[in-house]
Amino acid sequence: MRKKNSIALLLICLSAFQIKAQQLTPQDYINLYKYDAVEDMLRTGVPASITLAQGVLESESGNSDLARIANNHFGIKCHKEWSGDTFHKDDDEKA
Repeated sequence: MRKKNSIALLLICLSAFQIKAQQLTPQDYINLYKYDAVEDMLRTGVPASITLAQGVLESESGNSDLARIANNHFGIKCHKEWSGDTFHKDDDEKA
């Protein structure tokens, strides 16, 4: 039984690693968010193509830490009055 548990754990870890290693392409990103962008366009008047292009650029097609961890695709900043959850990312830091 211990061997089966070890194999199952190994498979789960490998699957998680594979999912993390997969990167969205710009086309993947567009396919994933195009309906949301059209819905927002109808509500706000901002063209869906502009929203998607900005999201691709600012979130590295959804692959940036800010997009993956904080679900922030546009680098929206909060101010000192904000009392909700925050995610700190220094974008001036040397790579």
